[in-house]
Amino acid sequence: MSEALAWIRKSKGEELDVGLEEQRELVRALADDIVDDVEVLDLGVHTGFSTMTRDDPAGLLDQNDRVQDRVSELEAGRYTHLVAWDDRRICRDGYFSVIQYAAKQGDAEIVYVGDVNEDDLTFDLKRRIERDTKEEEIEKSRRAIERRKEQGYDHGRPRFGMAYDDSGEYQVPGEEFDTVLEIFRLDNSGKSRREIADEVSVAISTVQNVIQRREWYIKRKQMAET
Repeated sequence: MSEALAWIRKSKGEELDVGLEEQRELVRALADDIVDDVEVLDLGVHTGFSTMTRDDPAGLLDQNDRVQDRVSELEAGRYTHLVAWDDRRICRDGYFSVIQYAAKQGDAEIVYVGDVNEDDLTFDLKRRIERDTKEEEIEKSRRAIERRKEQGYDHGRPRFGMAYDDSGEYQVPGEEFDTVLEIFRLDNSGKSRREIADEVSVAISTVQNVIQRREWYIKRKQMAET
């Protein structure tokens, strides 16, 4: 099963910067479109600088425990893709090379939603090659997502337990939907996320995603029954 790390961050005070809500929607949508499962690292408003260039008692990017954990998992090979709006939403200094190295060691591909300004491509040639080779594919995916959103259709890979209907417009319960219902039942009974994951034999991130989208799943089930 392929899994992406969706990296979301915005620098404080950058009014012209890409908004968090736009990142949360489109970064997640692109990640859903290219992998089976998505883990979201949502840093919100957080500095993009690290201890490599700054000294800030408020905490820097490489001092954030969640960042450290995700980068370690990236290097360990947990993720097949790292998805972000662009490189500067990941990091704004040389710590980016550390993240790139972790992705390379873990055989993860870095994919961007937005354009990357060539003037900012100062870290290495590999990032430029990645941008160039993925640009057309990403743009096609982005246009397709926008068209489907305008028509009110679902988009991206089907969520866990779901499949597209015969017209390819909406997601409806699929072969593993019984597992979705079992996750809800175990959650209602007070089981922890890890206990649920062990019992139904899926990743903890999958359990978390299913529970967070409980209302969406119920709505789709009702739509399929009408």
